[in-house]
Amino acid sequence: MKIEVIGPGCPFCKTLYKRVSEVVRENAIDAEVEHVSDLKTCLKYMPKTPVLVVDGQVRHKGKWLPTKDKLKSWLTGT
Repeated sequence: MKIEVIGPGCPFCKTLYKRVSEVVRENAIDAEVEHVSDLKTCLKYMPKTPVLVVDGQVRHKGKWLPTKDKLKSWLTGT
């Protein structure tokens, strides 16, 4: 599984990246987690960053951040 947190590096982006990384680690999910801060990529989603992309599908946009339980359900399908 490939997980991308897309955003310029604001506190919301960093928090989402940290939260996703924790969920992946705590639940032994086989996934590659990457923070994409490339300006060209970020501009595609402005002003709705951070963006969570899982295997090419946008799962979340915006500063309202999903809880760890919500992230777990998205990543494990439960």
